[in-house]
Amino acid sequence: MDLNEQEALISRLREAVEQAKDAYAVARNEHDQAMARMKELGATHPDGSIVHATKAFNHTLERYRRALWRYNRYVLDGELPAEESQD
Repeated sequence: MDLNEQEALISRLREAVEQAKDAYAVARNEHDQAMARMKELGATHPDGSIVHATKAFNHTLERYRRALWRYNRYVLDGELPAEESQD
């Protein structure tokens, strides 16, 4: 792989990290808001937003973790790791 290809790959990996980070930040904010609503309404209120927000938060956190892992492995090892299975 020549230098231009390596730079392009690193750029794509960085972009994936940034997109995952942005999605995680949005989900974290929505989760925090849902938690605040739950505290206001009471833990037994049948509002399902906390379940949805928690699932979205966990999904985006895992996506961010994978993107960081792939970027770091490429920078440190010089090899692009295979994609992990997407559940």
